[in-house]
This record gives sequence, C-alpha cells and structure tokens, in this order.
Amino acid sequence: MLNDVLDGGDNESAHEQSLKAGWIMRLRSSGVLDHEVLKALEAVPRRKFLTNAQQQFLYEDRAFPIDCGQMGTAPSLIGQIATFLQLDRTHNMLEIGTGSGYQTAVLSWIGGQILSIERFRRLSELAKDRIQACRITNVDIVHSDGLSLTSYDDENGDSFDRILLNGSVERVPSFLFDLLSDDGRLIAPVRDAEGQDHLMQYDRIGARIEETKLSPVWFVPLMDGVAKKL
Repeated sequence: MLNDVLDGGDNESAHEQSLKAGWIMRLRSSGVLDHEVLKALEAVPRRKFLTNAQQQFLYEDRAFPIDCGQMGTAPSLIGQIATFLQLDRTHNMLEIGTGSGYQTAVLSWIGGQILSIERFRRLSELAKDRIQACRITNVDIVHSDGLSLTSYDDENGDSFDRILLNGSVERVPSFLFDLLSDDGRLIAPVRDAEGQDHLMQYDRIGARIEETKLSPVWFVPLMDGVAKKL
C-alpha cells in the first residue's frame, strides 16, 4: 500500500521553499545524486520529526539527539543509505531501529511495505504518531526486539527484499540473512576490531551472500532485547 500525498509543502511560504531548495542542493553536493531519493527527502516534512528546539536547524545536514539516548541520522547519510538500498515499490522491507521515524518516512516514499522494529516503546509511539501525521500508509512500526528471532512469526515464512540496520553491530545476526529474499540486499553498519564502523552491503545471490564494504560511518551500537523502562 503506497503513501498518500504528504502534506509537507501545502502551506510553505516562498522563503521556506527557497530554504528547502538550498538544502536539497547541498545534499546533492554532499553526494546524494539519486533523483528519487532527493524527491523523497524534499517531500517528507522533516520538521515533524524534530523537537521545537531543533526547528532552527531544520535545513542543516546534521544528526540530532533523540529520546532514549539515541541519535537521528543526518539527511545526507539517509540519502546515501537509500541510494545503496536501491528500493522500489515492489520491495518488502525490514528496518531494525526506527528511531525518530524520519528515515522510515523517507524510505516509505520510495519503497513498498516497510516493517520497522524499535526496542524503545517511547520511540516507537512517537514515530507512529509522526508517520500518521504525514499520512503515510505503507509503514508498520512494532515495539519489539529487532535482533531476536522472537520478533518474527516463522510460520508466515516471511522474507524481505531489503533489510536495514540502524545501529552498529559487531556481526550481522545470521538469522537476518535467512530472512533475506532471493536477490535481496541487507545494509548494516558493522564495527571492526579497531572500533570503526563501516557501512556494509550484503547481497543474496542464490545460496551465496556477497559482501561489499561501502564507507566508514558512525552509529550508536544496536542493542538487543526490549527496553524495560523507556
């Protein structure tokens, strides 16, 4: 089920439109070149995903702290990840780590159905409210443990064309590769022995998983389990 029309630009002033245009140009300069990805970044109203104190930085390419000690992802990195994913409307996607929901919203503009898993109840509830406010209908946010098989119903035999981890891991859990469909792709930040995160791409080619190192990044570590207090 596809997104309805987002309401980000309905009441934008000429000044606001100019600021957004400049922001999009800066994202292009930073290496986000895919046309569909840029359209998604332009269409999703980012201000709905920022606190009141952060509104003044709306058109800056920076990550922001969010609730529960987590960090949102900078728009340019979201754009790069979306480009690496090569999403289209036919793709069924699993996202582990919903965060603020902003990246989820951007990806929903490009892809098909998205299941997003968030271990913090507060983040999942806030993200649901924001996604609904944007009138996005192809996202399902679930409060659960994204790094455990208990999050999934094996009886359904579900598989995903795309899987994205929004937090660094020392090693991608093997069961996630089992959930990857034929010709599927998984993107994850993986931390090496020196403590450096690298964005990694894993492609299923028949029974084989092909690994590609993309770029150095920094992410908050992805934790397992469901948060008990937040």
